[in-house]
Amino acid sequence: MFWSLRGRLTALAALGGAGVLIALAMILLGAERTAGERDLRRRVDEIAAIADQLIAQGGLQRFSGVIVRADSARPEALSAATGRLLAALPGYVVVADAGRPLYLSAPVATLGTRDRETLLQAVTGVFGPDRPAGFVRLEAAQLYVRVRFTTDSLAGRALRIAVGMPDEGLSLVRLDGFASSLVAIPLLILGTALLAFSVLGSGLQPLDRLARQLEAIQHGRSLHRRVAIEGDAEEVDRLAETINAMLERLEASFASLRRFTADASHELKTPLTVLRANLERAMQLPNVPAEQLAPLEDALANTARMADLVDSLLTLARADEGRFDLHREPVALEPLVAEMLETATILGESAGITVRRLGTEPATVSGDPDRLRQLLLNIVTNAIKYTPRGGTVSIGLDRRGDQAAVTIDDTGVGIASVDVPFIFERFWRADRARSRGERGGLGLGLLIAEWIAQAHGGGITVASRIGRGTTFTVQLPLLHGGDAGPS
Repeated sequence: MFWSLRGRLTALAALGGAGVLIALAMILLGAERTAGERDLRRRVDEIAAIADQLIAQGGLQRFSGVIVRADSARPEALSAATGRLLAALPGYVVVADAGRPLYLSAPVATLGTRDRETLLQAVTGVFGPDRPAGFVRLEAAQLYVRVRFTTDSLAGRALRIAVGMPDEGLSLVRLDGFASSLVAIPLLILGTALLAFSVLGSGLQPLDRLARQLEAIQHGRSLHRRVAIEGDAEEVDRLAETINAMLERLEASFASLRRFTADASHELKTPLTVLRANLERAMQLPNVPAEQLAPLEDALANTARMADLVDSLLTLARADEGRFDLHREPVALEPLVAEMLETATILGESAGITVRRLGTEPATVSGDPDRLRQLLLNIVTNAIKYTPRGGTVSIGLDRRGDQAAVTIDDTGVGIASVDVPFIFERFWRADRARSRGERGGLGLGLLIAEWIAQAHGGGITVASRIGRGTTFTVQLPLLHGGDAGPS
């Protein structure tokens, strides 16, 4: 199912839907990250502005009462009052002066030594008026840092007020949204595949109907039939019209070939009959030299073979055109099988082949006795021809449900399994077993036998192995009760 056109198109639709969903998810997550980053920048800028205002309110002048020195041994720092105001702000807050930190908020103080030094170096050295904000990567987290630069004109002191906040909410794959995406995307892909499978099933129905019509034409060997033009699918209708045109040309070609074969066979029958009669008359003349008898016998054998070939071709041509009527009547197969046994015994005596009778059961079919006799004779002759001296040919008749089965088994050269499907083709011979030497035939006997069996509503099955022999089974439908009308 998967490797059908419907399955492949469904897979492509599912893959396309998956690609669209993944791309859409990436776009949405990217948009969410952009919005989150914009919000983070706004919050940090606001907190930095508040910190600047709190420091500005720490004294009458800009820095009066803000920076204090406890004693000469300790560095300057912000006053305790200003520090308490700044401690209420969220995030990482650093106040520095001339490259020295004056205030570190609790989150900064709790950082590791390396992270704290990295942050202070960024605040005092990396960021400047031309680059007041950016991301600082620490081992503990990545911070977005905004630095405000202020200068008191009276004291001539400059301060750097830095505020940083982690970018945890900016991850491209957030756990709260990604978990739902892991569930939603496969479900949407499955839904897309099911919808595509259903829609494609409906859309490909015209092609399916077209394929079934072509199979019926192929199996029925009825080139006169045409596929229907539905009119609701332009592409399929165009394909159907092309196929109909091809069938029309094929039908015309085969009809022309059948007419030629029938006409040629019919025209050849009379001269071959005359030639055969003249050869037989010439061989019966008195005082025919012995050196002339051999060529005459060879010419007569080839003439007879050509006559048989022409007669077989004429039979097949009429059968192909449907102009060969079967004269049906109730036919008892047991006497017909007995006749075949007698014929096979006569043919087998000269070839050194033993003919055996298998079990027989009374069976009556509706058919043409002459054609049924021809069918069995073709197979029996074939079995005798390809069984070596000392071999055995067995003929039997039994009933199998509503079928009569005539079995013709031989211990001959056999047919390779790869060749069995082709034995009913015209002029076909297996390379090893069907050569044109001593055993050469016309290559049409089995084809005629198959046609006769099918014309009677039956068929022929073959089982064979190289060097082990061949079994032909002819199955024909029985009459009701064995002696009534056709079933």
